[in-house]
Amino acid sequence: FIRHGQTEYNRDGLMAGHSEPKLTEEGIEQVKNIILQIPNDCGAIYSSDLIRCKQTTEILNEKLQLPVFFDARLRERHIGSLEGKSWKNFAANFSEKDDHGQYNFTSFGGESSEVLKNRILSCIADIKKDKKGDKIVVVTSGGVIHLLNFIFNKTALEQIHNSSIHEFEFLEN
Repeated sequence: FIRHGQTEYNRDGLMAGHSEPKLTEEGIEQVKNIILQIPNDCGAIYSSDLIRCKQTTEILNEKLQLPVFFDARLRERHIGSLEGKSWKNFAANFSEKDDHGQYNFTSFGGESSEVLKNRILSCIADIKKDKKGDKIVVVTSGGVIHLLNFIFNKTALEQIHNSSIHEFEFLEN
């Protein structure tokens, strides 16, 4: 799982959710710098359909040359009316619940952690059926990686850097 490169919102400390900020020049360079860290034996790239993930996927695939599948279920959590707002105005009340996968943005017109969890796990189940044990690259956002880490590793990551790589093993049922 790869988090997209830096966006305009990341640079400016704004909450993105389903918004469509593009990669910055620094974000593009971040993605180019991780290409060599990706194993050569991957069979496909699955990516969120948000522009920041699409841009990241396109840069990665210039070298990898893999089949690409875009899936809206890999999107960042929807945070409703908080999109575009400053993290620093919201983070103090949010961080503890976020660390334990308990955030709920329904009151802001977004989604709960349970809705996010269900859509991500549904996507992973479909990928497992399709790829049958192949290694794959998944391009997504920090909230998705954060939640998966909490579900499968039972730990909260302090920070998920742009263009960072996170490995998860999903065993066959």
